[in-house]
Amino acid sequence: MAREPSGLQLELPLARPPLQAPALAATPVASARLRERLARLAGEDVRLSIHDNRSTMVSYRRMQGTLELRLHHMFLDADEGTVRALSEFVTARRERSRAGLAIDAFVRSHQARIRPSEPRPHLEPRGRQHDLAQLYASLNERWFGGAIDARIGWGRLPPRRRRRTIKMGVYYHESRTILIHPALDRPEVPEFVVGFVVYHEMLHQAVPPIPGRNGRKRIHPPAFVARERAHPDRARALAWEKANLSMLLGPRLRPRGSPPSPTG
Repeated sequence: MAREPSGLQLELPLARPPLQAPALAATPVASARLRERLARLAGEDVRLSIHDNRSTMVSYRRMQGTLELRLHHMFLDADEGTVRALSEFVTARRERSRAGLAIDAFVRSHQARIRPSEPRPHLEPRGRQHDLAQLYASLNERWFGGAIDARIGWGRLPPRRRRRTIKMGVYYHESRTILIHPALDRPEVPEFVVGFVVYHEMLHQAVPPIPGRNGRKRIHPPAFVARERAHPDRARALAWEKANLSMLLGPRLRPRGSPPSPTG
């Protein structure tokens, strides 16, 4: 987002969702063995990531000649037929339908390995001044064709102490949750500023992070930056944030409902 004249990033602590239950341990040996099996069957270089996602068991993409494959940990000890189906699903277009059926059957037979859903605390999108739900719906329809699927609400107020930074919003990929800082919920803040912050956070789902150098993820890859710059309110929203930083860092009214931090 914008920067202070001193160069400090505009960051502010929001109420972060509690950490979710950890994934089952994916030992380097088991992961390496599965990667080797997949690379041999696929006939190409494979980069494998093991996760504990509840909804998407298999996903893949190709980056710079490498097949990047993300699998649920249930596949670590999959039988040879299932591993072959995984390979065919991502490499053999003619076999994709049959391979998908085999993978679905494997997932159904291993449902017990998928962690159960956790209670999702209420989020309050309606503030004293701005309705985040309305902004989200309008932005979703105009800029994303209704494809973004996330929860949105006002974050909790941080402890009352002197602060030099403020983070306007945050997106949590695992829980698909957007939190917007309550300092923006006041009459002095134009709706286009709040709308641009919401748009920025929605972009994180539309353009997820990509692998970067030294194993770090690039949370704002080129495609993200290009789409953010395409928003007509970007320049004036960032200019407003910079000009009104001291006001945003000052005393704030507690937002209606004072919602708890979400877990998704």
